[in-house]
Amino acid sequence: MLKQLSFFDDLTESSPSTVLDLLKVHLEIQRLLPSSWFLSYYKHYGRHHDYSLSSYVCALLIQKLFSIPTDALLLLILNVCQELRVFCGLGNKVFDKTMLSRFKSTFADNIEDFFHSMVDLTEPICQKLDKEAAKTLIIDTTGIEVYVKENNPKFFNTILKCLENYYKSRGMDYSQTDIYKAAWAQMPKHAEANTEAKLQYVNGHFTYALKGAIMCNASGIIRHMEFCDSFVEDNTDALDPEEAKYNSDIKIFKPALDHFFERHPSSNYRYIIGDSGFDSDSNNNHAYYQYGLIPLISLNPRNSDPTRPQPGVVDGVLTCPKDPTLPLKFDCEIKGKNRTPRLKYMCPKCRRTSKGYVCSCEHPCTDCKCGYIHYEKPSDDIRSHPIIPRDSEQWEEIAGSRHIVEQVISRLKLPLRFSLSPVVLYSLVNKQLIFYYSKLTSSVYTGTCFQNPAKKL
Repeated sequence: MLKQLSFFDDLTESSPSTVLDLLKVHLEIQRLLPSSWFLSYYKHYGRHHDYSLSSYVCALLIQKLFSIPTDALLLLILNVCQELRVFCGLGNKVFDKTMLSRFKSTFADNIEDFFHSMVDLTEPICQKLDKEAAKTLIIDTTGIEVYVKENNPKFFNTILKCLENYYKSRGMDYSQTDIYKAAWAQMPKHAEANTEAKLQYVNGHFTYALKGAIMCNASGIIRHMEFCDSFVEDNTDALDPEEAKYNSDIKIFKPALDHFFERHPSSNYRYIIGDSGFDSDSNNNHAYYQYGLIPLISLNPRNSDPTRPQPGVVDGVLTCPKDPTLPLKFDCEIKGKNRTPRLKYMCPKCRRTSKGYVCSCEHPCTDCKCGYIHYEKPSDDIRSHPIIPRDSEQWEEIAGSRHIVEQVISRLKLPLRFSLSPVVLYSLVNKQLIFYYSKLTSSVYTGTCFQNPAKKL
């Protein structure tokens, strides 16, 4: 089997050295930390303290770099490994688990600011690595499953067996699909131990999870993370799980994009790629008119009927689907609250009477009594009139990189080992993710320094 080279393996092949040696030379963590964090740290602990701010940060970055799943294991490794203690600026004494946990909760906002500062720092590097890839934002949603009793299969099976016994005792017939839908309907809307962990359809199954949106560039470098439980409404009443997922995903797009550009107003991107879960008129228009991003979002079959006959176009005029010589008749403009304006076109052989519309066509396009009706959106609607023609060669070339964000999410989850650690609190998940993002962005910066030894921050 071929050896799979990691990011650091590839960098150290030419000049063999340990990762810690390279980090000591090229990663000056004290100069990367925002000054506001130093002020907050000294304000909290005073001038005299046992451990420096950089010691805590280095220890947490080492934890994510080497995929150490728990704080207890990290502290055990630090106690037995003198090289790691020296790298973290620790003597023979190592902070305990309580101090490390208190540090993450006390400086939660500073940790997030640290990540965003690393995003700004690594943006020019991403531009130099691949200028075209750095122009593209890719967004996708995921769910971080939390360690709660409702995620135990026994919890669901108990409800399922109760329903089966109920139907059997009354001699009622039921299908396997119906009994499972009824069981999921009986599940609580959120976990008892963590109200932010809601019942939702993510990762291909129902689970109690914290939903988030991940944004990266086409090089696979994470640019933004957004937890979405605060602004995504409950959709667990939907019988169709795919519909529930779509209803929540479609509301994530705007807040994630807004918060990203609030944090990084000088960012310069050209395209944004998303799957069909983000397909809507408002999302496409918001990306283009608000931030100048050309959206490449796949059409969702739920938003259109492929069996419906489509009108022809002759010299820019809409015509009958069956007779291209027969132009459609403009009827009116339809407006509604929170709806995109639409232009209504009707069959020219349709007329309005006191009892409604009547169609006199001998070969009608539809079974509707009022005849064929077509709603056309204005030309400034980006979804109906995309900047790059949908399914064109250019579209396929740019949108073909959408799978990169799925690889990023996979790499994000595996090193954190959430399945092995009892993650319960929303803030804990948030800051673990932020620190892992900081590790990734630090790796990008450090990797550039490896290739250009003369360059330091």
